[in-house]
Amino acid sequence: MAFLDLATHFAGACFLAWFACWIGLRAWRCQAAAHWTERARLLWPARVTAGINLLLLPVMVDQTRRLLFPERTGWWIADGLAACLGALLGTYPLARSVFPELRFRSWLWQTAILCSLWGSVWIAMLAGVFLMPVKLGWGTVGVAGGYLAFNLALSWGLAVRVLRLVGLLRPPDETLERIVAESAARAAMPAPRAWLMGGVQALAFALPTTRQLVLSKRLLEICTEEEASAICAHELAHLAESKATLAGRVLGSLSLFPLIFMVPGIHAFGFGFIPVPLLLAFGLSWFVRWLSRRMERRADQRAAGSQLHEGVYARALEKLYRENQIPAVNVNNRQTHPHLFDRLLAAGFTPDFPRPKAPRKMSVIGWLYLYAFWFVVAARVDALLGRE
Repeated sequence: MAFLDLATHFAGACFLAWFACWIGLRAWRCQAAAHWTERARLLWPARVTAGINLLLLPVMVDQTRRLLFPERTGWWIADGLAACLGALLGTYPLARSVFPELRFRSWLWQTAILCSLWGSVWIAMLAGVFLMPVKLGWGTVGVAGGYLAFNLALSWGLAVRVLRLVGLLRPPDETLERIVAESAARAAMPAPRAWLMGGVQALAFALPTTRQLVLSKRLLEICTEEEASAICAHELAHLAESKATLAGRVLGSLSLFPLIFMVPGIHAFGFGFIPVPLLLAFGLSWFVRWLSRRMERRADQRAAGSQLHEGVYARALEKLYRENQIPAVNVNNRQTHPHLFDRLLAAGFTPDFPRPKAPRKMSVIGWLYLYAFWFVVAARVDALLGRE
């Protein structure tokens, strides 16, 4: 019976995730001849839905089963994990449609590693909530200290070590070493440690806490050395941020930290305490997005100012967005990076396409799943209260 429950959770979440991707990709597939900005705009809602489904579907499938068959208890952790794996597998057709060269084995390996790193932050938060003592005391200090130690370790090199261990990050080749060294020399700063990342996406990002750069192999394949150097200059600007900015980034990475105090806070101050950690978490999340947007504009200015020829940085940016099929206009103005269209204009480059419309936040099937999620959760809570 336990195996049947696991199989049901896995298959149900997998089918729902696949169905959402199949429906969400229909408009994108029908516009195969459209400009890349229009295709990226149509693709965005399906991508957002696929990401949210990794959180929604495990809960929705598990709670639906408990509503329909309340006499079968099961182990919710194992059932939830099976549903998570099913939802993840159901997104593979979307990834393969966007990146046709992607193979299942490499996708499964890379996705499992990256999702594990991302999920470890949430698992640490949930572990903190469950392990936190009811009463404030030294136990509270121990749990909070453990949570802080794990999150700070991720920021200060643990994530990089994991990615190196599994082979997603490799030492730089001669080309990347030269690009980083020359870019750092123009910026009048020491050359940082650089890593070459595998995968099918064209990526570049900085790790300010450890002063390291990561550029993907695909980026070096589609960009000229001059364009890659301009992207590198943008990331070097992040490594040159002030200590106050670095402290702000670290603080923002702890946006989930207040939530682990929910149980002792309610015990000490009553249910009126619930909004306090929620507001603190929201405030930290808002702060880090605001800080990131500000630093991205600053890094764009540095990169455009250091380019050897006019328009190089803008062309490199457009290549990355086009390769990864990221919309040229964000869904709103609250994203970490400014709109690509505005970034190109700010870099002194006039795009050869009109300003696109903003994409929808989520696909229609995604909204239906979200409403179904809240309906199932509300029905489950009502059923539990009715038993009492």
